[in-house]
Amino acid sequence: MGDEVARKKEIQELKARVEEMKARLATLEMQIENAGKRTAAKPQWKALVDTELCVGCGTCESVCPVEAISIEGQARIHIERCIGCGRCVQECPEGALSLQPLGVSNHAALRFQDKLQHVG
Repeated sequence: MGDEVARKKEIQELKARVEEMKARLATLEMQIENAGKRTAAKPQWKALVDTELCVGCGTCESVCPVEAISIEGQARIHIERCIGCGRCVQECPEGALSLQPLGVSNHAALRFQDKLQHVG
C-alpha cells in the first residue's frame, strides 16, 4: 500500500515536471524564433505574473539580470526594466510567469498562449 502511494506521488511529480519542461521549451522556441528580429533598444517580450499561481518565493527576483522584479507579497514586474529574456519564466517553480509578446495583434498573442498550452 505504501509503495502504491509513493508511486502515485512520484507520477504526480513527474507530470508537474513535464508541464514545467513544456513551458520552458515553448519559451526557448519563442526566443530562437525571434533571435534575429530583436533590436537592442526594444525587447519584443515582457514577463507577466499569474497572480493565482505566484506564491512570492522570490526565485524570479533573484535570477532577473536587470532587477525588473520585486516581491510585494507576490512577484511584481517593472515593465520599464524588463528585457524579456525569459530567465524568470524558466526558473519559477510554480509556473507563475510567462512572456507576453509586444506589438502584436490579439490574434497573434492568443496563438502564442495556445502554443504554450499545447507544446509536446
